[in-house]
Amino acid sequence: SMNFKEKKPIDPKKRLLIIIGIVVIVIVLLFAVSYAIDTYYKSRDNNAPKPIDFDFFPVNYNENIYDDEDYTTLIKDGFISYTDGATGVTIGINTDNLQKYGVEVEFMVDYIYTIINGDADAYNAFFTAQYFKNNKKHERFTMQKLYDVNITKLAVNDVGGNTVYEFTLEYKILENNGTFRNDIGDGSKKQYITVTTENGKLLISSISTANFAVNKK
Repeated sequence: SMNFKEKKPIDPKKRLLIIIGIVVIVIVLLFAVSYAIDTYYKSRDNNAPKPIDFDFFPVNYNENIYDDEDYTTLIKDGFISYTDGATGVTIGINTDNLQKYGVEVEFMVDYIYTIINGDADAYNAFFTAQYFKNNKKHERFTMQKLYDVNITKLAVNDVGGNTVYEFTLEYKILENNGTFRNDIGDGSKKQYITVTTENGKLLISSISTANFAVNKK
């Protein structure tokens, strides 16, 4: 006959510790799963408000940015490049050689200068009336120290007899004070811009901004 040893009952204190241990593990796992799910959906939600955690520079509406030697040194050899999406060729452009690249590129450079000049009225005039049905007009902002500006022409399409241009625009702002862009610090975020022809005039009909910033090198 086989002899079975009688199992000793588990000490109640040990039993309680084991139960507490299991409960703690379950709680930790639940938190981990909950965090993972939350992070996943936040990363998928393009419209989720992005926390603003940049250290903006003091706002000075009287500053002439061209008096800032750090800025003028940064842009002295040119600060705007143009990439032709069809050929992939990138070249430096300035207000003197713009005519070579078409009215649409000239339009984009003029648009950039409204930002640099801190001219909110001129800036708002670059958009279609339809654009402002879903977007607010830009309020007052200071002169902006734009640099590393790149305009890329992705496509040209004919839509209902009107020429529509698709661009991307990227730039950085030296000493960003947040009055124009509060979604970037010293990095950049690519913007996708649609320029349409309305009554023979070029105007921006949409701007969408990439979620993720490219940090300063």
